[in-house]
Formats: sequence, C-alpha cells, structure tokens
Amino acid sequence: MDCERNHLQITRNCFIMSDVAEHTFDVSIIVPCYQEEGHILESVQKIYEVMNKTKYKFEIIFVEDSSTDKTKEKILQITNQFTNAKYLLHSENTGKGGSIADGAKIANGKFIGHIDIDLDVSADYIPKLLSELESGSDIAIVKRKVKFNINPYYLIRNAAGIFHRSLVKIMLKTPHMDIQSGCKFFKRDVLSSLLNETKSQGWFFDVEIMTRAFYRNYHIKQIDGFYIRNKKKKSTVKLVADGVKQLKMLVQFSKQLKEEKRKGIT
Repeated sequence: MDCERNHLQITRNCFIMSDVAEHTFDVSIIVPCYQEEGHILESVQKIYEVMNKTKYKFEIIFVEDSSTDKTKEKILQITNQFTNAKYLLHSENTGKGGSIADGAKIANGKFIGHIDIDLDVSADYIPKLLSELESGSDIAIVKRKVKFNINPYYLIRNAAGIFHRSLVKIMLKTPHMDIQSGCKFFKRDVLSSLLNETKSQGWFFDVEIMTRAFYRNYHIKQIDGFYIRNKKKKSTVKLVADGVKQLKMLVQFSKQLKEEKRKGIT
C-alpha cells in the first residue's frame, strides 16, 4: 500500500513504522478525530496559521476513528484543499491511542506529535514544544492549567484530572506529569521505540506511553499552558464510567510494570 498518497483506508495493524535516513517533513502533526464536525474546520485553520509562521515544513495526518457524524466529509474537504494533509479512515472505532499509533506509522516527520482537534490546548504551543525537542528533549508536552471558572463542568473535570494524576504518580511511581495532555511531541526514534511497547489503544494510551518513557529515562520537558474548553465540542468523556475503567486499567498496568521489573524488562 502506498503510504505517500493523501487518501488511505486501513484496518488495524496494517502498517509498520520505519525510520528513514531523510524525512520529507520536519514535523508530522497527528490529529485523532471522533465526532469533530462542529469545530474541525476552524481548528485546522488555526493550526495552519500557527505552523505557517514557523520555519518548519510540516504535514497533518487526520485519523478518522469511525465517527457517526460528518467528520469524514470535513476531513475530505480539508485534504482536498491542502497538499500537506492526508488521512486514515478506521473501519471501526479503536480509540485515541489506536488513532495516534496508526497516524505515527505513516508519518514522515523528524518530529512527530499529536494535538486534540478541539484545541482545548491551543496550537500556539506547538512551536515551543518543537523548540524544546531541537534543544535536546526527547519528548515535550503542555502541562495544562485550568483558568478558574465557576462552571460545574470545569470544577468537576479539573478535580477529576488532579485526582487521576495523583493516582498515576502514586501507583506507577512516576513524577508529576500532565500525562493526558492533548498536545505532545516526540523525536521520531523515541516515539518509534515507545510504540513497540505500548499496547493500549484508548484513553489509557497516554498513561502507558508516558510511563514507559519515564522508565526508559527519556528527557521529558513540560511547558506551561492553559486548558480552555472548546464550547463547540460535545465531550465524549463519561466521567464516572470512564473513570472506573481507567482505575481498573491503572491497577492492571501497575501489576504489569512490577512483573516487567521483576523480569528485568522495565
């Protein structure tokens, strides 16, 4: 299958990521997409505005995760307009992690990252993250701050985030990192190595890949940034159900890490 084409349709596990001596792009920006029709065009315009002001030659890779709205049609519109944009279509929903992993496998950039297309974490932070990678960091992420807001959604979501990060720190014995930040960038070889070990496909993907990065002694740089909810985006997160699921996966992963340490794998 020709991975240089703009339009690709895939099922899971069709691609193997390979490191190449020369890269077509400086940066590959992966955009996992699920139910994004209400804001994707505006957000993509913002990403292009930011990146076009930089020195970087970049590509954008949309991974459409079997949405039921008009996300696919919007992506087709975008990729027909821009030559440095391409997409993957999932035949079934795999989750955020599976979308990022599949996008990475066809990325041509020296630096590879992903950003949530609702831009709750602004694209304005991307150039700073890339600068950190050029300065020697292996991974650069935005450490989110939530501006005070009396909206109950913000208060509950912020409290849940703090609680989750604290659990991750305690159970996995990692430093305080904004593991599930929606904007992360990696050196290509670092991401390639981590993807070979990371098996999670849904929201737990962030926890696993960043924990493994920490235990591999990769240099992780966090820059401060703000989380500002995009009101046009209808959240697909179910706080209680997803929270219970995350907790179960966290317990399982903690046990897995202990076993890997015992065997000298981690």
